Amino acid sequence: MTLPPAVRPRSVDDSAALDEIVGDAPLVAIGENNHGVREFGELRERLVLHLVRERGFGVVAMESGFAEGALVDAWVQGADGAWDDVARDGFTFRAGDHAEMRSLVHALRSFAAGGGSVRVAGLDIPGSGGSPEPALRRLRDLVPPEVVDRALEATAAYASANNGLAPGRWSGLSVAAQDAATAASARLFLAASGDDLARHLALGALRLDEQLREFAVLFAPDPPARVVSSRDAYMAETARFLRASGEKVVLLLHNGHAQRVPFAFMPGVSAPSAGTLLAEAYGEDYVVVGLTAVGGSTTGLALDETARHGIVLSSEPLGEPASGSVEEAVVDAGLGAEPVVLDLRPARGAPGPTSIRHATTHIPVDVAAGYDAVVCLPTQTR
Repeated sequence: MTLPPAVRPRSVDDSAALDEIVGDAPLVAIGENNHGVREFGELRERLVLHLVRERGFGVVAMESGFAEGALVDAWVQGADGAWDDVARDGFTFRAGDHAEMRSLVHALRSFAAGGGSVRVAGLDIPGSGGSPEPALRRLRDLVPPEVVDRALEATAAYASANNGLAPGRWSGLSVAAQDAATAASARLFLAASGDDLARHLALGALRLDEQLREFAVLFAPDPPARVVSSRDAYMAETARFLRASGEKVVLLLHNGHAQRVPFAFMPGVSAPSAGTLLAEAYGEDYVVVGLTAVGGSTTGLALDETARHGIVLSSEPLGEPASGSVEEAVVDAGLGAEPVVLDLRPARGAPGPTSIRHATTHIPVDVAAGYDAVVCLPTQTR
């Protein structure tokens, strides 16, 4: 696989390259091929701080629960409290455990303490799909409490530490219990419609409930070619909610959520990603920078209900770049030994790489259509 001739390799240390790719876009996504990778976290911090300090981006929004993110933002604005407590309760999927996340959030807190203006937010559904409880707790002061109590009671049977556990619990419920949870979530949404924040929190709970139904369709023996991801829809809705303030927003999320084209869950089955929806809404005002690497190791994840957030993290080795992948193209171009920024915009529409790393595998995607730029590192480590 070769890179299209129009692709422009740039140095990752050249801030002008990032500025040129971002242009005047008010909504910029910085992806990663997996979470918890040291080099991606370090590079993201550099890129985010440049956008915040030099380019006037006022919101940093992360792939973590929107409801939970208020705790992180309060800490960034100077609230008292230990970082360990914020890391435990302010993030989903144990994102606050990583040293690179700690470094980024501490840097944003220092920036705010020095008079800078920046907010931090989560993008995702509550519990990132495990439980609506974080959103419901915040709604208790915003809507009639009896509506919240009914939603808590109706969803308790599937509420879990993460979105790997909740689908099994939901599928074990009777149809009547499933419908009761949906009805309670919908009534909560209607009760919250008079306040923008309350509405968005309630929408997160409703999107979570709907995604459990979507999983049942996705994992059926013969799923349709096009499915829906309410989680991606909500992340796009959160980005629009944050952008409505007029602030420029930088999004930190997985490449698969950020890409401008639908994400392939499995061969022949895809769903519009958050980036697909944002590209439709904002056009060239939405810019996507993907992060990947030629080799190394990545984060492994196993479900364990006794562990925090119900997951145990590990390190797994990466295989060789797949045939046709952007990583293979970087190596074949002689660019694999150093970090490189690939400006893909001039190559859009031309034949080029057809996959990119995704955790321990690769996913099919027209890379130049999905990303404005890709940063490829020589190695990544967990």
